[in-house]
Amino acid sequence: MNNQLRQKGASSLSILFVMLVGAFVLTCALKLIPVYMEGYTLDSAIKKAVDNREYDGLTTGKIRRKISKTFEMNMIDGISYRDVKISRAKGKTKIDATYEKRVPFLFNVDVVIKFDKFIYEYQTELSN
Repeated sequence: MNNQLRQKGASSLSILFVMLVGAFVLTCALKLIPVYMEGYTLDSAIKKAVDNREYDGLTTGKIRRKISKTFEMNMIDGISYRDVKISRAKGKTKIDATYEKRVPFLFNVDVVIKFDKFIYEYQTELSN
């Protein structure tokens, strides 16, 4: 019986700790999820164009213009179309859209996210 009188639930300190952890997780989600969604959108847009062979027969300038329009339509601002490297060698076209995004996190702490797997290579019909 004495045990039931002493058990009153969570203490103020434990509730504060849970709230702080929850606020930290929420801050992480609100800051980082949009960046990852933008990266996923960039990856799927270029991969879809490569798979559908939309860049076949185009010069590097025309490929860059198509990528520019894709970035504009999908509101991708983490990377500029000018930063996308397009190269051709031995009948293959390589599109390198790797980039880093710096996100202000808390006070003077930033988070740097690297998207380094956005390299697409395909057989091409036109070689420069």
